[in-house]
Amino acid sequence: MTSAVDAPPSAALARPAKRAPRAPQRSALERKEGKAGYALIAPTTILLAVFYLYPFVQTVGYSFTNWNSGTGQVDGFVGLSNYTGLFQDSEFLKAAGNTGLYVIIVVPITMALGLFFAALLAQPFRGRGVYRALLFVPYIAPIVGSALIFSFILSPLGGIVNNFVTALGGAPIGFLNSEPWALISVIAFSIWQGVGYTMIIFAAALTNIPQSYHEAAILDGAGPIRRFFSISLPLVAPTTGFLAVTGVVSSLQVFTQVYVLTGGGPLQSTETILYYIYQQGFVFFHGGSASAAAVLMLFVGVIVSVIQLRVLNRRDPIELV
Repeated sequence: MTSAVDAPPSAALARPAKRAPRAPQRSALERKEGKAGYALIAPTTILLAVFYLYPFVQTVGYSFTNWNSGTGQVDGFVGLSNYTGLFQDSEFLKAAGNTGLYVIIVVPITMALGLFFAALLAQPFRGRGVYRALLFVPYIAPIVGSALIFSFILSPLGGIVNNFVTALGGAPIGFLNSEPWALISVIAFSIWQGVGYTMIIFAAALTNIPQSYHEAAILDGAGPIRRFFSISLPLVAPTTGFLAVTGVVSSLQVFTQVYVLTGGGPLQSTETILYYIYQQGFVFFHGGSASAAAVLMLFVGVIVSVIQLRVLNRRDPIELV
């Protein structure tokens, strides 16, 4: 018989297995704070569910039906007919093309002008605060009032621009009721209205760049233009990405400018996707088609939002806080 003394060294030195460490238990105070946190976010969560989640689910459901948005009557399930019908509707395709053209022109020009004015007004000179305020006023002014003033300025009957044209011997131009001037006018108004916002955001980003970078470049003999392209422009890249994505999202939703300035005309030359949804849902009461167009627009917005997250997750030395 083998005694404890005669046991193998490995057996004699063997130790009992350690128990897995217990997860730290939350104290009563921590549990109470957690419940308080849920209680604080509950009202916001309920509001989001009522005003966002429920309408979204309802819109998706209506997009598969023949829904009359005027009477509220649902005639039946139509499957994907509303979606396929959109791509066969020349008016929707025209609105999609106008929206795409609007985005392609407005977003880059607005950003370029905003960056230009931000860099220009970053230089110390007398009265630059006044110029910043003047550029920012169109953005904070009520868009309906601004659009009405803009329409008076472009009016063929007594408008300032047409008075200048006729003074030079030209014929009055129908800026808001003729092609291609109507779309050009809507685009010009949107650029004028949005430059102030991009300027302020870019100005904040440029302010975050350490002055030592510019001082070192000056010692190396770099001029203002070279410093801008070698230092300022690369370091505001996160801000540029942010403004590009948010600009695309907001431009996809353009409506008020079109509604006030042109009403989608002439001949749908300024009609956008959101204006098309308004027409289908609240003028012609084709609620199913309007819902399908809204879902497609939301799908595009989700794709752009994913791109936004990827852009904003790239960390650079200088970021806009």
